[in-house]
Amino acid sequence: MKKISLITIHLGFNFGSILQTIATYNLLNRLNYDVEVVNYIPKRCTWRRFFINTLKSPKELIMVFIKMPVIAINKHIFNSYLSRYVKISPPIYEGDDFVSKCPKADIYLTGSDQVWNSIHNEGLDRRYYFDGFPQDIVKISYSSSIGRETLEKYEYEEMKRMLHSYRAISVREISAKQLIEKMGYQVTLLLDPTFMLDKMSWSKYMSNRMIKEPYLLVYLPYNIHDKELIYRTVRRISQKKQLKVVTFACHHILFERLADKTIFFANPGNFLSLMYYADYVVTNSFHGTAFSINLQKQFLVYLPSKFETRVSSILDLCALNSRLLNGNEVVSDSFIEETIDYAAVNNILETEREKTYTFFKTF
Repeated sequence: MKKISLITIHLGFNFGSILQTIATYNLLNRLNYDVEVVNYIPKRCTWRRFFINTLKSPKELIMVFIKMPVIAINKHIFNSYLSRYVKISPPIYEGDDFVSKCPKADIYLTGSDQVWNSIHNEGLDRRYYFDGFPQDIVKISYSSSIGRETLEKYEYEEMKRMLHSYRAISVREISAKQLIEKMGYQVTLLLDPTFMLDKMSWSKYMSNRMIKEPYLLVYLPYNIHDKELIYRTVRRISQKKQLKVVTFACHHILFERLADKTIFFANPGNFLSLMYYADYVVTNSFHGTAFSINLQKQFLVYLPSKFETRVSSILDLCALNSRLLNGNEVVSDSFIEETIDYAAVNNILETEREKTYTFFKTF
């Protein structure tokens, strides 16, 4: 059995990051690989960074006493959930010798999520490319994301240099494929790993039903153009379909005044449950979109204010472009009445899933 060291974005209070890590791990296990997640902890995810940020203003200094317990609780919730389902290496910090501390393996795999997005990662992080490792090791990227259509010249040249050592490159958005192909490399477009588990498979990772009555789930984790406008659409749909409006509070302990119910301290299993049983979903998130499609929900997506290429790419692939609204649109009555026929979508997904299995057959 070959061993894989998997590096991905597995930290933070982000349902998508945790669940895509689990999905990648699950897929590789099914393909008969022994997998260990590289527990790389970048500076932006440390307590030291958190305290430095709070010293920027008196207001932030006051808020630290509110934020710290919330962050500590969420950190425990998300880390505990992830550790139940994947094997994780001892922590590796930014100042450590990454090459020597990284778990040794037959294959070094850069996984999904925004691993190559230097804005999200606050700089070009070479650890996500296994840069500096011996030349003879096998490197693969699986459904990696850049999240942007253009790069600065320096970053373009550095990325081109580091990708030269990869045995195979796959990404999850068409813009990333086009960008890397311009560097002269062959690139495969693959589904995000969360699609590699079907609706029944995901049910094993979720909690029991949390909301008994019919409801509309709102998932707007960040990059929001206009929340008030989005909730105008939410209310039109909820009133027309007689649905309760439910949302999350992941980074604070404040009720969402525009919703009927706010879920606090949710873990990824709660997220899956709320998605699974929702009668309608409104989101601006890539993984909110991905799970809406994979769990066959009626949904709409508001274009996020940043990194929107990931969202538009998966909607294009599934021929669901009509579900995307711009940041200044309010949904029409005719749109509310439209329903998604998932027969055609499921056929597309099955074809795309086979591409992933074919990609891994060569290693």
